[in-house]
Amino acid sequence: MTRKRVRAVAPWGGLVVVWLVVTLAVGLFGFSKDSERVTIGAHAATVSPTFDGHATLDLGAVLPRLRIPADTPGGLGVNIDVQETDAENLTELLNRDALIASQPDGEIARIRQVIEEMAIDNAVAGAGTGLLVVVSVATLWTSLGRRRRRELWELVHTHERRFEHRAVVVLVAMLITIASIFGPARMRSADVAPTEWRPLAELLPDLSLDPRLQSVQVASGFSTTGGVGIIKTAIETYERSTEFYGKLRDQVPKVGGRIHQATEGETVALLVSDRHDNIGMDPVAAEVAKVAGAKVLIDAGDDSSSGQKWEVFSIHSLREHFKDLKVVAVAGNHDAGGHIEEAMRKNNFTVLDSKPVEVEGIRFLGDSDPTRTGLGSADSPGDETIAEQSTRLADVACAQPDDERISTMVVHDPSSYAETAARGCATLLLSGHLHRQVGPDHKVVDGRAVTTYTNGTTGGAAYAFALGYTLRRPGEMTLITYTGGRPIGLQTVSAGLDGQITVGAYNPLPS
Repeated sequence: MTRKRVRAVAPWGGLVVVWLVVTLAVGLFGFSKDSERVTIGAHAATVSPTFDGHATLDLGAVLPRLRIPADTPGGLGVNIDVQETDAENLTELLNRDALIASQPDGEIARIRQVIEEMAIDNAVAGAGTGLLVVVSVATLWTSLGRRRRRELWELVHTHERRFEHRAVVVLVAMLITIASIFGPARMRSADVAPTEWRPLAELLPDLSLDPRLQSVQVASGFSTTGGVGIIKTAIETYERSTEFYGKLRDQVPKVGGRIHQATEGETVALLVSDRHDNIGMDPVAAEVAKVAGAKVLIDAGDDSSSGQKWEVFSIHSLREHFKDLKVVAVAGNHDAGGHIEEAMRKNNFTVLDSKPVEVEGIRFLGDSDPTRTGLGSADSPGDETIAEQSTRLADVACAQPDDERISTMVVHDPSSYAETAARGCATLLLSGHLHRQVGPDHKVVDGRAVTTYTNGTTGGAAYAFALGYTLRRPGEMTLITYTGGRPIGLQTVSAGLDGQITVGAYNPLPS
């Protein structure tokens, strides 16, 4: 390589090094100082990354700090500063937290996503800053010109010692400036001794903790009688929930021989509805989908009880347990307010909005419920009535050509599909809302088979609230078999209050 080529390559190689150094320095510094306010479970919380290899929960003044190994590469951890909640009292709050903790996968995935987004944002910021520095250096290098650079080089060599002294002075000044900006807080001696951690099992020696709880540590110094009692109550609720739903899940493979198995050319979908925050049923439903070989999850709404922002944990759980399935969903009357639908879209659900859409070869049509109903409150009208929605959806369905006939209509309230069923413009019409199974009912309209079906509550909800360590009524889900995009059979699977799984008969649908 000639000297000319060496001189040409060397500056660009140096610029790459400068870009990498600045990118890493700015990115890592920004990431270590970053935080984001999010909703986790029943709380608002501030999430920030750490490098201690633990997920640490700061639960405020009443409860202790807890931590659990994060099991992440590079010792990456997270600090979760748990803040306000809309729970009306401590008992309600602890019940929520304990039951969400019994199925934490959705919230863990959400926290992981937040940390990943922080890392990406700061990496982009670091790369942009590095690029800016490189462009500035390259511009200065080019502006000086070869002759001026040669003169400066000769000047440096001529006054080498003087230049070295000045360089040292400049470097020391830069270090002092940086230290004055970022250093004082770190240079002051700490007034508080470092936190000491001890296993949760030492705090509650009379409880037999499961493997997940055995890895939990508690900040030392927390030993008040009231606080220990609160934690004990929460753990007992957690363990009852884990045991009940765990046994249900374990039963599913044992009854798998009674579940209709899809043959070649068939596609299976799992229908759920009216979960009402009961994420305990999600692993049970996911196991049913796995045994049946389902590829699609159909969610007929009312995933929450009041549509509040804290209830998006229900959607996070659904996404985590059915991450290998495509999800087609509508929101129910208890999901109104926008938070639930927004969470569905962020989790890549196909949210039906009155336009035909094809998923796994199945042609869907549907819409979310226009009515708004809070927990324990009366219905409030939305932009249209149920009757108006029913007529509008029927107009859309009946406008489709015969070769693009709606295979499956999904709504929350069965009244929303009444007009479409009466006109015979869809093959299978699905809903929830009633918390009890209705159908399947078959009829023929203008020579075309039409089946209507209402799924019972998957969450086992007696009313609009199902979050609990047991079911209030049987939790129901329905398997739907398709061939060529056309529904050909239904089969219900139910979880009973006695902790038993019941598989209904497979019902072929009329062609």
